[in-house]
Amino acid sequence: MNWANKAWDQEDIEFAPKRKVDNRDSKQRPHVIGAFHSHKMDAVAEYESLVEWALYSLLELDHHTIRYYVQPLRIHVPYRDDLGNLKSWVHVPDVLVFREGSIPQLYQSKAFPHDSNEKQRLIDKVCADYATSRGWDYKVIFPRALPKLILRNIELLTGFTKSRKWYANCVPQLMAKLQFIEQTSIVELSRSLIPQYDPLLVLPVIYHLIATGALWVNIKKPITEHSTVKVSCEFGGTFLPIGLREEI
Repeated sequence: MNWANKAWDQEDIEFAPKRKVDNRDSKQRPHVIGAFHSHKMDAVAEYESLVEWALYSLLELDHHTIRYYVQPLRIHVPYRDDLGNLKSWVHVPDVLVFREGSIPQLYQSKAFPHDSNEKQRLIDKVCADYATSRGWDYKVIFPRALPKLILRNIELLTGFTKSRKWYANCVPQLMAKLQFIEQTSIVELSRSLIPQYDPLLVLPVIYHLIATGALWVNIKKPITEHSTVKVSCEFGGTFLPIGLREEI
């Protein structure tokens, strides 16, 4: 589906976060809470585990993700108590994702593929049924199952997703030079604008172009100033599918 030109006012209201992030279960389930500014959503995204942080970072870098909403829904999961009475509890899935060319995806993240039990399987079934009723897909994913090297590269690049005003001055020159020479190292590309720009000022611009998808780099190798970069339109690079195991 084509989401690029959609207005998101209705979704921004309907899928506003439904869960307050806190650390109340940290004694039973050690985890890390925090927040970061999502440049893709222009909003603060809160997380309560490194698994959620890894997932949201992937979405920030995934070039086909147009919009994503964290803790977007309250889904009632039915069960029967000891007396046989039908009751329910509320489950909040991790994120609803709108990716170019795809129907909406409702994701639940887990640390490991074996991190499941009867309660979780019930949650997955109810969420899958709910997603189907709205014409969405539901998937359980394991972002922390990505190789540590790729996770380190993702952590590096998420620090360069924000654009600075002065980037616009040298981006056209960098892209023109790279289209002409086809490929080069990050450090050599930064030096290509001497004497107009100091290479140390150009380096963050190059990393920003990688993080936002304008330039391609092999994230299966450590990203350093000696990494080779190319214009990414020839490769269609995207972060989300790489090593991201799924269920459901």
